[in-house]
Amino acid sequence: MSQNSPLVNESSILISIEDFLISISHEQFVDDHNEFKRELLEAVVLFKQIYRFDLSYSRIINVFKRVIILVDYIMEKLDFHIYADILRFELNHIFYIQGMIEHEMKSAVQDIHKFKYQERKNQIKLEGYLNKILNHYSRLLFVRVDVGIFQEHQSNWDVEDVHRALEILRNRMSNKDTCFRGLQGCVWAFEQGVKKGYHCHLLLIYDGNMRDGDEWLGEEVGLYWQQCITNHQGSYYNCNRTENKEKFEVNDLLGIGMIHRNQPKQVENAFRAGMYLVNPNKVEQRLRAKTSPNMKSFGISQFDVEWRRGI
Repeated sequence: MSQNSPLVNESSILISIEDFLISISHEQFVDDHNEFKRELLEAVVLFKQIYRFDLSYSRIINVFKRVIILVDYIMEKLDFHIYADILRFELNHIFYIQGMIEHEMKSAVQDIHKFKYQERKNQIKLEGYLNKILNHYSRLLFVRVDVGIFQEHQSNWDVEDVHRALEILRNRMSNKDTCFRGLQGCVWAFEQGVKKGYHCHLLLIYDGNMRDGDEWLGEEVGLYWQQCITNHQGSYYNCNRTENKEKFEVNDLLGIGMIHRNQPKQVENAFRAGMYLVNPNKVEQRLRAKTSPNMKSFGISQFDVEWRRGI
């Protein structure tokens, strides 16, 4: 468990518990049993605060659920009644718990390999989608917005709350009014971080013949999330702000804003900007809890639809 991060919300607690289990599987606490007991106590107490039986947890977090069952069994045998009594566990209890963690984690870390495999599949899917849409329109306006929850409000938002808010946002996008008028495509990636909490990367693709002013559009989308969906508890970052685009433009890497089909470098950079959403190396950003086993953390709007001209 990290002592430097504020463990006040579901996202940061789950990540810290995962880090704790990985450190045990690497035998980090073998020589410091008192530290292990303190870390274990903190993890148990925090997990109890945020655990929900109706959520679907990652395999690594499910290992910790089994750790708690084992801790409860030991406490019952010792006639201990509060979790603070974990600090009174003997060496044989500690070895038993650590051994179980090391054994279970050998298969649970397949979560990480599965994530990388899925992201590579998502890369192929996204590449095909971007090829279709960039070949279909002479110019497109690429807008990148990241939406999340302010850190001071993250304790009010679990994965189900943010998932529901994102569904509302995507529904508004499908209506194609206000700041979503002229929207031709959307790519999204739902992620999790210690400081950012639950957040979502959005790539919004507008018909460049209908819309311009990408910085303004990015602000409008962010403000819509903040004011209309999250009751001012939502945060956003508009990647299309001038100062951000200038950082990429100076190195000829700008892949957002107006993208012209007949400008190969712009198209290449647009692909690079899109691929940020499906990076197999962003293991630390994957979700540890979902509303159901089938909940998606990545999505692309359909290309072959009746209203799209020429399809």
